[in-house]
Amino acid sequence: MVNQARKSELLFSGSDWDFAKLSRVYDEIEAIGIEELHLDIYPVQMEVISSEQMLDAYSSVGMPLMYRHWSFGKHFLYNELLYRKGARGLAYELVINSNPCIVYLMEENTMALQALVTAHAALGHNHFFKNNHLFRQWTDAGGILSYLDFAKGYIARCEE
Repeated sequence: MVNQARKSELLFSGSDWDFAKLSRVYDEIEAIGIEELHLDIYPVQMEVISSEQMLDAYSSVGMPLMYRHWSFGKHFLYNELLYRKGARGLAYELVINSNPCIVYLMEENTMALQALVTAHAALGHNHFFKNNHLFRQWTDAGGILSYLDFAKGYIARCEE
């Protein structure tokens, strides 16, 4: 069980976050997830991104590597317009079913929201991705990034 003596200590106070706080909170959340909830997860790679980077991720279906295509720019401009006009918000996080599991956190999130989103995405989605029978059968978390890199290069060579 997670160290009971630390229950009285606050992990953070205030709404501002920094990387040291994120790391400390992640370590505690991971300990609870693994030791108490017995979650089985991929290693986690957390990235903090801006709203523009999140809009870019939306345009490429969330994949960190993608071939070039004009429609991605079209989707970016459409989503950016809606976001700037206040007609659409952005996700607090984005999770990639890969090994390591890539978790994008929005830099605009408060520290409490970063903690909530970290637990939800880095452990919840991650555990689901790794253990769901359909994901295990139909996806390859260990190979998706290298495949995307291959596909990006292949499409680029085809366009030459």
